[in-house]
Amino acid sequence: MIVDAHCHIGQGIIKSSTAEQLIKTMRLCKVDKAVICPVEEQIAVYNREGNNFIAETVGKYPDKLIGFAVSNPWYGKAAVEELHRALSLGLKGLKINSALQGFPINDELVYPLIETVQRHKVPVYVHSGTPDYSLPFEVLDLAIEFPETTFIMGHMGFVDHYWPMAVQSAEKSDNIVLETSHVSFIGELETAITSVGPERVVFGSDSPMSKMDLELAKIRGLQLE
Repeated sequence: MIVDAHCHIGQGIIKSSTAEQLIKTMRLCKVDKAVICPVEEQIAVYNREGNNFIAETVGKYPDKLIGFAVSNPWYGKAAVEELHRALSLGLKGLKINSALQGFPINDELVYPLIETVQRHKVPVYVHSGTPDYSLPFEVLDLAIEFPETTFIMGHMGFVDHYWPMAVQSAEKSDNIVLETSHVSFIGELETAITSVGPERVVFGSDSPMSKMDLELAKIRGLQLE
């Protein structure tokens, strides 16, 4: 079974895709399931609308789609309540993009959301690779603070000199899982898998921001013993 760990659906300024378009792409790429979250506006501001949309969409395609919730910690107590509500709808994790939401990922502002996730025993997908907001070592700080929570480090630090930090962070904290979207070279993925093990590296495409078939080609091009 092939699972895409990171996709977006919805109509946004930067990203736009319907569930039907995503499922068509999955069928062409022979991907069995995909984890979905909403687009940027709903990650940053319109959390309730985004969570409702994802929950309704998963309800239509439960065999194909898995939903992650969004909640902006700047909303304080309301953010925690919204996350509880979204998870009660059947969503299976939390997506955080602190670059969009406007805080360093290891800031105590986000702690109440992580505490909520920890009680629900679901993972957190964390965007990484944006300076001053979410670099790999900052994600490591958060992972050390909450050792019982699984953190999926989105984009594995992204590009350039950040990906070695991502691997080093995962080596230091076994509750960090690395996600592969936007990684530039196959060699980086091979290093990650060799360093932390294949069970802690997950395929993701960040569709529609990147192309699922291209992201899969990197995985299929790996040369591992």
